[in-house]
Amino acid sequence: MVRRWLAGAMALLVMMSVFHPVAEAHSEPLVTFSVISDIHVRAGKNDAGKPYVDHKAAARFAAALRDLQRVDPNQQALVINGDLTVTGMQSDYDYMNRILRDNPHPKNVLFAIGNHEFYAAFRDARGRQHRRSFPNGETETACIQRFLHNTGMSNVYFERWIAGYPFIVLGSEQSRITRRSIGDQAYLSNAQLTWLQNALNASGGHRPVFVFLHQPLPQTVAGSTGNAIVHAERLQAILRKHPEVVFFSGHSHRTFRNEPRTIFRDGFTMLNTSSVRNPLNRLNLPVGSSEGLYVQVYSHRLVVRERDFLHGVWMNQFTIPTPSPPALGRIRGSRTAFTDLLPSIHPSLTR
Repeated sequence: MVRRWLAGAMALLVMMSVFHPVAEAHSEPLVTFSVISDIHVRAGKNDAGKPYVDHKAAARFAAALRDLQRVDPNQQALVINGDLTVTGMQSDYDYMNRILRDNPHPKNVLFAIGNHEFYAAFRDARGRQHRRSFPNGETETACIQRFLHNTGMSNVYFERWIAGYPFIVLGSEQSRITRRSIGDQAYLSNAQLTWLQNALNASGGHRPVFVFLHQPLPQTVAGSTGNAIVHAERLQAILRKHPEVVFFSGHSHRTFRNEPRTIFRDGFTMLNTSSVRNPLNRLNLPVGSSEGLYVQVYSHRLVVRERDFLHGVWMNQFTIPTPSPPALGRIRGSRTAFTDLLPSIHPSLTR
């Protein structure tokens, strides 16, 4: 018990010495970007086929965009990491794009496909929820093409370099439409996983690589108790070979509040992105916030800051060492909550 207390005390001292809020304010980041997910915009028909708009989802998405503009009007990118919609139907996408047009956002907006983007298969021709007749004439090809058409993405998986840093977006290529057992899991084909492996090898390993997938790897970040990826073991094995990877996932809606496993390390760094529409606690109850991440990239570190858009306040923030032999040597191959291993974490002191 004494040994554990001493270890905790030492960790606190290291935490306080490593993180310097004042110093951060006086150095310019090389790149800044934000990551949000699970915005769940909905407009068109409710489950009974009656006209419906989820005004709360729309208001929270718009508020998040405006808040991020106030935080940093010059950030280079915004990543919306899946579950853009509720039904996956065109009316949801139309409303999402209307909100984007009417509110400020970076020039680079990257979209990942989520499980809800395949949910048009639950709707009949009149827009009503009709699970018994699933997939109601809908195909995965149609769902994916609708996603690509409305987001401008070239594929469900792609790489884009922004300000000298690789952003790799992954995405499910199949759903329960093909095989019921897939459910809401992400299905990454052999072709996609091979492409990812090649892209990571080509990145050089001397800079952070940002990887985005809607679904989390199992038993990692908060809310990842089940297996949400069909080929999770192979994906994890690929990512473990690259300690420079920072992997962002959503899906669970798990809030940042009182959650040490917002950030997790298992050979590479993983981050939960919560939800704009409806963050949930461990009992799956709403916490009355709207959340996402703001990332600052410096030459030797990343600073990741949790933001509550609804109240316009910072929550926690984390400092992550960027690729360099000494830093990566300390954390390579470890499996632990990031807070237990690299205690360079300090709650934000400013709004």
